[in-house]
Amino acid sequence: MNKTRIALGGTFLLLLLGCSGSGINCDETVKGKEYSICLLSDWEQVPEETLRQEGVPEETLAAFQMKVERGGQRDNVVITKERVKSGVTSMQYAEVNIKIVDKTPEYSAGEKREVEIDGDKTLLHIFTARPVQDLPARRFYQVSAVKGTTGYVVTGTLPFTVDEETEAGIIAMVTSASFEVAE
Repeated sequence: MNKTRIALGGTFLLLLLGCSGSGINCDETVKGKEYSICLLSDWEQVPEETLRQEGVPEETLAAFQMKVERGGQRDNVVITKERVKSGVTSMQYAEVNIKIVDKTPEYSAGEKREVEIDGDKTLLHIFTARPVQDLPARRFYQVSAVKGTTGYVVTGTLPFTVDEETEAGIIAMVTSASFEVAE
């Protein structure tokens, strides 16, 4: 499923653009045509025109980044989509995406937590990888969901080591995603 590759590619592109955070204060729910997500107070949405100017593929529905850089990068969350076969569950899609990302350079599995997105069981996959050789390894937080024949992946990135509050914030943000509006 190329979706995960696209999600990671979009995330990596944002890292190259210069993609920090604390707090779990959901100040706003951002709604797009196909998604909604909780936006923490120290995060901002990357304008769609900026994404397109930087060559981020159309499969990337939205990107969010910390307002402040940390170590020359901004932590980010990217929402991507792709077509999937009819009948694929969110859990099946998550499992396939995990198999795909485990081929990323310097991939190391962290943990998998069962979560629900729009009432469907899926996995929060936490892992580390170094997809861009010139940048340090990062920690990734990824959930996958399916609505009909569309698969969605929400991928958040943080530095390799982070404080508990920052990690709790990105987990809250990534797992708050909803694709109910897609139906």
